[in-house]
Amino acid sequence: MTVGEQARAGDKPDRGEPGVMAGKTPGVRETPPPGPGELQQTPQEIEGPFFRLGAPQRSSLLEPGDKPGVILSGRVLNERGTPIPGAVVNFWSSDLYGNYDMVGYRYTGYVVTDEAGRYEVTTVIPGYYQPRNARHIHVKLQAVSRPVTTQLYFEGEPGNTDDEYYHPALLVPCTVDDAGVKHGTYDFVIKQITEEENVTAESLAARVGP
Repeated sequence: MTVGEQARAGDKPDRGEPGVMAGKTPGVRETPPPGPGELQQTPQEIEGPFFRLGAPQRSSLLEPGDKPGVILSGRVLNERGTPIPGAVVNFWSSDLYGNYDMVGYRYTGYVVTDEAGRYEVTTVIPGYYQPRNARHIHVKLQAVSRPVTTQLYFEGEPGNTDDEYYHPALLVPCTVDDAGVKHGTYDFVIKQITEEENVTAESLAARVGP
C-alpha cells in the first residue's frame, strides 16, 4: 500500500463522521500525524470488554453451529509501508447477542502474519450492546513495537455512525458473497521501535527495515 492508495481508501464518501469519543478516550495514546513519506498509523482505541491473555492461536473464531459472518484479511505494515512478518494479531468480540466470554475464549484468538505480512480470520458479525450502537471487533497487535489496541467496524452494518466511538478510519470495506458472508480487507499500520530503542541484538534483528 502506498501513501496515495491509503489516502484513496480513506476518502470513501459513506464512511461518515467520527463519534464524539473517537480518539479522545483519556489514557489512549493519540495517533500522531504521518511524517514525510509515511503512512498514517492505525488509530488506537479503547480496549473495551474484555481482552484476556492465553487465547488460542486460530484463524477461525467460529463456535459449533455458527455460520461465517465475515472473513477479514489484510496485512500488517510499518509506517514506511513495509509488510511485517511474524506480527501477532489478537481478535476478540461479543457473540451474536452482544455477550462477551469472561471465562473461556469464545470468539477470541490470535493469528501470526505470514512472510508477506498477511493475516486472515473468520468470525461472526458480533451483536451490539449498550452503550455501543455499532457491531465491532476488538484487535490488539504487536510486532517489535508497542502494543496497538484498536477496533474495527464493518461496512453496511447499521449503527456505525451512531456509535460514540466510531472512527471512519477503522471502517472495513466489505463485499458480500452469494452465501451472505462479508469479505473485508483492512491493513494495519503500526510504528516499529527504532534502532536506538532496541536493547538487544535479537530485537534489533527482528525489526523490519524501511
